[in-house]
Amino acid sequence: MIEEVLIFISLGIFSGLIAGMFGIGGGTLIVPVLVTCFIGLGFEDAIIVHMAIGTSMASIFFTGVASANAHMKKNAIDFQVMRPVVIGIIFGSFLGAVFAIQIAGSLLKIIIGLFALFVAIQMIFNIELSRNKNTNNGNKSYVVGSFIGFLSSVLGIGGGIFSVPYFKSSGMSLTSSIGTSAACGIPIAIFASFGYALMGLNNSLLPNMSLGYIYLPAVLGISFTSIFTASYGAKIAHFVSENILKKLLISLMLLIAIYMIVL
Repeated sequence: MIEEVLIFISLGIFSGLIAGMFGIGGGTLIVPVLVTCFIGLGFEDAIIVHMAIGTSMASIFFTGVASANAHMKKNAIDFQVMRPVVIGIIFGSFLGAVFAIQIAGSLLKIIIGLFALFVAIQMIFNIELSRNKNTNNGNKSYVVGSFIGFLSSVLGIGGGIFSVPYFKSSGMSLTSSIGTSAACGIPIAIFASFGYALMGLNNSLLPNMSLGYIYLPAVLGISFTSIFTASYGAKIAHFVSENILKKLLISLMLLIAIYMIVL
């Protein structure tokens, strides 16, 4: 039990640093590491990947609140633009959890690996959405929010990889895009976690101390440490060149892709 707690605390420290350094949600790292941890703990193969994603979403809530609060103090959250996107997120996040549970864990693992590969390729070739000066996108924001919530819930991430480019392409500054995206991560985590908890309530394969597909000891260990280390990760980022950070992140995404697809 002590070793288990130390693993989750260490994961929280590392994921917080990664989130702070690279500006991405820790879920990108948390999910593959939790898969490895749950295999080591002897959990049933059929529920390992789903539990890793559900646990990741619950953990992201706490770091999301801390991050959004910091951005709000700097007036970097555009609530007017965010509101219709969040309405879509609420629907998409819950639906994504329900959908993910229907997919075999082995296939879901490959999907997550392909996503990590996509992120790496996107960064290598500097692929960005075209910029649109009109930030009032009407019904488009509801649809985009639904897709952001859905994909984030399936992948176990906070959605920044999708929402930051979208807000930037809508004409917002990078600072406001990041801040607004951080705030969007809160409803994603809440409604995705609710979906994973609800869908797993009657699953007899789940281990003790689980709330549906959410493993509570991991949530506690990861959340409380990542909240504190995210700020240190941000400080590290200011001492390292952007080019080096980019290469490190690409390397990390490629390692995750290889692990989730091949191993």
